[in-house]
Parts: sequence; C-alpha cells; structure tokens
Amino acid sequence: MKKYIALFSVIILSVLVFNGCKLSGGETTPPSAAFFVVHTSPNAPNIDLIANGGLYAQNLAYGSDSGYYFVPPAMYNLKIAAPTGSTTYAVDVNVTFAAGKYYSVFAVDSASKLKAAVVEDVLSVPGADSVRLRFFQFSPNAEYLSAKFKNTLSADSVVYSGRTFNDQNSNSNLALFNTIKAGTYDLTITKADGSTLKSFTGLVFGSSRSYTVYLRGFEGGTGTQALDKGIIENVQ
Repeated sequence: MKKYIALFSVIILSVLVFNGCKLSGGETTPPSAAFFVVHTSPNAPNIDLIANGGLYAQNLAYGSDSGYYFVPPAMYNLKIAAPTGSTTYAVDVNVTFAAGKYYSVFAVDSASKLKAAVVEDVLSVPGADSVRLRFFQFSPNAEYLSAKFKNTLSADSVVYSGRTFNDQNSNSNLALFNTIKAGTYDLTITKADGSTLKSFTGLVFGSSRSYTVYLRGFEGGTGTQALDKGIIENVQ
C-alpha cells in the first residue's frame, strides 16, 4: 500500500511542476521558470525552438508568439531551427532561466544573421485603470528612432526615445515595463531628425494588463516584410 501512495505522490508533484500556470512560488520547490518565444525576423522562414533537446515552439511564423512555457529552473541550451524541421540550427546558445522568473526569447535580425534576444519579463499587476507597457526596436535596418504612445482621449502619453536595434541587449533597463493609463493609443515612430517614419492608430490597451509592443519588418520593405508593429499581451 505504501508503494502506491509514494507513486501517487510522485505523479502529483510532476503535474504541479509542468502544469503550474503562475509562478507563485507554491507550485514547485524551487518555483518554476517560464519563457515566451516570439518570431520577429522579417525574412526568416517559420521556425522551431528546441530547449535542452525538447521541442517547444514548432512551425512558428513571423509575427507569431507562443505564450509562456513553464519549466524547471536550469541552464537551457536553446536552438532555433530555420526553416522548421531543420537539424542545422541558425541559433545555438545557453541561457539560464531562474526560479520564479519570466523571460521572452525573441528571434531577431534578418535570416542570415538570426539570433536570440533573451529578456527578463519583470511583471506586476497594474491598477484597475492602468496598464504596463514596454517597447522594443526589432527592425534590423531602421535607424535611431523614438516611439511615442499618445492616448486618443486624454493628454496621457509615453515616449521611448533614442531606440536602436536590439538595444535592450546591452541595457536591461530598456526591457522594463512602464505604467500608463489604460485606453486607446496612437503610436508614432520618428527618426532622429524628427520626421515620421511610421504611424499606427487605435492600439487598445486593456486595464490591469501588461503589453510588449515591438517594431518589426524592414524600413523600405514591402508586403509581409514592410515596417510594422507587433503587440504581445504578457499573460502570467
């Protein structure tokens, strides 16, 4: 009888480790880590992401994201296969996912220079009328620029100035979220000389949520490779 009780306990512990939906600290000892995969390379094919030999994101298309995977904290060998199914890897790096922390793994740059940009997602729940927002510059050839988010119904705004490609890689503060009022915003991307590079209207940010907005595509690109924005809701 004791043998069956012990087996049942092991099964329950395994379920908690791999299926916890939030890093509360109570689901495992130590708590899980979580990582999110986003494909932002404009001219790369669909990709796979392999972590320590396990297939996580499969056939992920440009502009798509995976949501969070919850995993035991450890050092992970991350491989990105491009195209999907390939066993010749465009990216092969080691990354540590710490207990109780969230991360995003962005496949960035052009296909011939594909790399993984790994950032920590420092998440918190904003107030009932607020959202948490951050901005990344993942357009490989766009110059030094600023991004202004302006609330369409009030004077509320936030500006991310002087952003360059993948700059949060050398300054982790650029990966932090800012708190702004919930609502509908227009986004204007401007060049260093003040001229408008691209505008986006009607971006809706719902209250008590966290969002990552990123610039993608090529400046001067056309079709699916044209300059565009991506929006991720970082749901815990």
